Amino acid sequence: MITNESGIHTFALKLQCKYSEIQNIIEQNECICTGKGKLGLSPYYQIPQFKDIGVEIQLGQSVTHPCWLILIINPSSLLAGTYKPTALFQADEKSVQQIKHRLRNILDKIGVDRRLKEFKLSRCDLTCNLYYEHRADVQNRLDIFKKSFPIPHYNTVKFGKYENSDEKFEGANKHSWTIENKSKSCAFSVYDKSYELEKRHDIKIDEHILRLELRFGRSKITKLITSKDWESQLVELGSQVEKQQHKFLHRLHMMHFDPVSLLKLLDRINASKYREKTKKKLRRIAKKANGCVSLAAVQKDCRIKKSDFIKLLGKFEEMGMGIISY
Repeated sequence: MITNESGIHTFALKLQCKYSEIQNIIEQNECICTGKGKLGLSPYYQIPQFKDIGVEIQLGQSVTHPCWLILIINPSSLLAGTYKPTALFQADEKSVQQIKHRLRNILDKIGVDRRLKEFKLSRCDLTCNLYYEHRADVQNRLDIFKKSFPIPHYNTVKFGKYENSDEKFEGANKHSWTIENKSKSCAFSVYDKSYELEKRHDIKIDEHILRLELRFGRSKITKLITSKDWESQLVELGSQVEKQQHKFLHRLHMMHFDPVSLLKLLDRINASKYREKTKKKLRRIAKKANGCVSLAAVQKDCRIKKSDFIKLLGKFEEMGMGIISY
């Protein structure tokens, strides 16, 4: 890895509205209907006017459920006034106030007179960009993440099919990996940002970026952050990007995902402070993990109890080494 940077890539603000408020917005703006719900009685709309400066506006209208307005914001793009695909936002009081000012202008343009203070922070993507010298390095690290030992209550999420191309669908899954918990309050994605920009947005960049994205939903945000207003929550989350990423990578046992040779890994095990019995188990895991399908398969192949296997994975972390070698 050459270098890395961290910050907030995207966040979302949600506002509960009356049916009539949503209707007024629809009538005053050019909207695209993106769906109509299960019974066709709950239409969803999108206002694409501000997408090129990083603000996607979604509307939900229903006679049986609460209506809502959601702003999905790429803050770096909004501040720059143009799409900034790789930039990450550094949230502090000053920059958040600038974001607030620009959002107020957008809301005025679409005919929303509700105060921004009424919006709730419903999503925040804590993001890290890892820059590599070669594209193959990005795919190599991505493949290592795909072999991660499963976290309880998290499932792998695959991209849905694209409208016209199975190839794009398969490509997206090859170049990305996402897990999400059952409550959908937290998701973690690893993907080739350069590939995504080229295939989805027709943007080519020279850098080779592996993006790690930790997405928190509303319930996770309110558990983590004591502040009540979205501005303060954003600033607080912005100060915790590296800490929260670190915690999640620790849970994945992926603190060290830049691989070393099997020989170097075995040498490190042999030189460690652990008892010979433990070293023997670690060497066996290291050899099985070399070229493995997944760490779950390694655990099964080694016939080690899950709880014991997790403890042994922790030993690799203590040594400052990844489990999967080349």
